[in-house]
Order: sequence, then C-alpha cells, then structure tokens
Amino acid sequence: MRELHQLADQRLADRLALFLKSKSISCQVEAEDSSWTVWIHRDEQRADAAALLHEFLADPESDAIATAIKQAPAARPAPALTDPQTRRRSERVWQQRFHFVWYRSFPLTVLLILASVVTALLCTDWRDSFQKHGLFAPLCNRKDSDLLDAMFIQPPLGFQDDDQKSLFGFIVENDKLLYVGTKDPLAADFWGLVASREFWRPVTPIFLHFGILHIGFNMQWMWTLGRQIEFLRGTWRYGLLVLIVAVVSNFAQLFWAGPGFGGMSGVVFGLVGYAWMKGRTAPHHGVGMPYDQMVYSLLFLFLCMTGVVGQIANAAHLAGFLTGMCFGLRGAALRKLRKLLSPDAQNLR
Repeated sequence: MRELHQLADQRLADRLALFLKSKSISCQVEAEDSSWTVWIHRDEQRADAAALLHEFLADPESDAIATAIKQAPAARPAPALTDPQTRRRSERVWQQRFHFVWYRSFPLTVLLILASVVTALLCTDWRDSFQKHGLFAPLCNRKDSDLLDAMFIQPPLGFQDDDQKSLFGFIVENDKLLYVGTKDPLAADFWGLVASREFWRPVTPIFLHFGILHIGFNMQWMWTLGRQIEFLRGTWRYGLLVLIVAVVSNFAQLFWAGPGFGGMSGVVFGLVGYAWMKGRTAPHHGVGMPYDQMVYSLLFLFLCMTGVVGQIANAAHLAGFLTGMCFGLRGAALRKLRKLLSPDAQNLR
C-alpha cells in the first residue's frame, strides 16, 4: 500500500477516492492528525493514480470528475479471501471472543496475573510474615526457596570460598574454569547471566512482588488495562509487547541499581505508554488512556523518582514507559517513513 496524497479537507479526500474508484483504482482514505491521506492498495496502479491525481488537483469540481463519479458502478463487496467454511469458523471465533470468556478474550492477562499470585504464594514465608507484619506482610521472602532464586534476573551461583557467597563466582567443573563473574552480589553481570544459560531470567522478575500493596496495585492495572489491550489488539501482539517491555525494563533496572528487584510495574508502565500513544496516533483501534488516568500515571511515575515512596524500580518504570510509547508510535512512524520514502509522494508535492 502506497500513500498517494494528503488533503486538509475531508470532503475533497473522499471525492478524490471516489474519482479514483470510478477509474478502477483501489484506494482508501485514512484520518491522520488534522489531514486525510489517500492510500493506493496496489503498486502497479501508482502511475495511473498519479495521473488522475494531477487531473483532480487542477479542478476538483470539474464536470468531467463529477460525471465520472456519478457514472461509477455501485461499490461491490470485496471478494471473499477464504472459503465459506473458514469464514464461518473465523466469525464463530469472534463471536465467542465477544462473550468475554477469559480464555478466549484475554487469556494471557489472566495467566500473567495467576503466575504472579502463585509465585507470591510459593515464595513467601507466610507464618513469619504475618506474625510480624499482619496485613502488610512482605512477600517473596523465603530464604530457602529454589523457585525464588530462579526468578531473579541473576542467579546466586557458587562460592568464592567457604565463607563468602557470591552472585557470580569462579565456576569450576571437572577441573575446568567455565567463567569468572563479579564478586559483588549487588552488581550487574551480563556476561555471567549469558554464561549461566538461564535465559528465562530477563523475564521472570516481573512475577516477583514484595508486598500486598505492591502486587495488588500491579494486578489491578493489569486486569484493567491489560485486558483492554489484549482484547482489542490480539493475544499474540499483546504478548510480544509484554515480552519486549519486560526484558527492556528488567535490564534497565539491572544496570541501574543491581539485580535485587522484581514486579510487574515496568510492564504496567509500558502498557500505559502504549495506550497513550496508540490513542493519539490511531484512535480507530479503540485503545486509549483517559486524560485523568494519564495525568495520574505520570504524576505517580515522577513521585516514585523523588524517593518519597521508598525503594522503587524507577529505571524499570521509565524504560517500560518509553518502550511502550515506542510501540504505540510504531504505526504512525511507519506511515511517515513510507511517506518520506515514496517517490510519487515526493514528486506530487
């Protein structure tokens, strides 16, 4: 699909599209900020469309154009791209999706929430936590939990000697030195992580939460915003967004403050940034953030950076937010890029 021309008047853009269609040129009109863009579906029709555009721009209200539009045959429905059985199956899937049953409408969001809750249940010393702290008991605090060790972004591997435990140490197997890592358990060691071959670790910190309010806040946002995005944009696209935001935000926090962190908030801020930009650049997709919620989210982001709410993974928040914004702007950026790279568009201006 190629951009043909942009017009500031929607009526003229629609009239140009009708004129092109009267000449059997397949096209469509899309709103873009305060202008309307006419797109050509087929590359082989670009030359004919450019010639018709010049004729249209010379006099959009000419009798020849008006006659061509009036004499154009009525629009026919697009030919079916699939056989009737496949089309009926697709329609049935969408009907089931709109029943809002979780495993058809937003399965990944539910699984992410369940994974976070199950991780908290299995990795928390509940007796010690509730005896000392009551309702605001810390979570994910079992010192003997192998699962908890496996969830952090860096593994506690080996010992430097009998008395000093290190996050990454000298790993010797069969008298061979496999790799040498840092002695500081609070320092980032990217190459040690690569050498460990535990490639799930850049993602799994999102399932760790260290308090009731921590997990409650994040799960509420996932249930509200995650469901909306997954339902409207599809599970696979949503899953790719969550995966990339998780990895980027986790690595940002690792290199900024070390490995002892966790939480879904980096992903949450990524979804906020995505919904914000998607609503501004492609509102027809149905994804967006109300103005008051956007202001609240930005205020909370900056409030966390001041340190008044305690130790917060600010690097994960900011990196996730910016990554989500980039995803939300991707469609508009690709349209702009196609516009810049299109020789016809350059010549017609």
